Amino acid sequence: MSSDPAPSLHIREMELEDLSTIYALGERVFTADKWPSLYRTWDEYEAVGLFSSDGEFCLVAERDERVVGFALGTLINKRKSAWTYGYLMWLAVDPDLKRSGIASQLVEALTATFIRAGARMMIVDTDAANEAAIGFFHNHGFGNEDKHVYLSKNLTSHPDYQRLRDEGPD
Repeated sequence: MSSDPAPSLHIREMELEDLSTIYALGERVFTADKWPSLYRTWDEYEAVGLFSSDGEFCLVAERDERVVGFALGTLINKRKSAWTYGYLMWLAVDPDLKRSGIASQLVEALTATFIRAGARMMIVDTDAANEAAIGFFHNHGFGNEDKHVYLSKNLTSHPDYQRLRDEGPD
């Protein structure tokens, strides 16, 4: 029986060299069949955009010098409001390391970062059917759920679809 200690986890601010790793991990976690959200979709622009605009709110978790998770957030200052919001937009952990406490440590580190930056409220969103994420966030003090309805319309069934496509752009 081995008494080796569990590998230590290091949370740090994301660096430019992490972008390809973060993107690849996001591709594994945020697959279209699991998270078919149209209002925000995981792609290379999500990671690059947040890193370039809000880098201090982009954190990675490293274990044995390997990135095993990330939390990407942004700070929202609303006009004519005394409130500043920390918005956790993306949270991912290597699927092989689920339920190992990495996501919790990322949320705790990002929470502290938001507080230091002056945020008075932290928000997060997830699909209403993602019970695991909802439970996780409840366990971390999030509440006041607000439901949103997103509707879609298949334009290929519209009577003018083919005619307008054939006419091309204006």
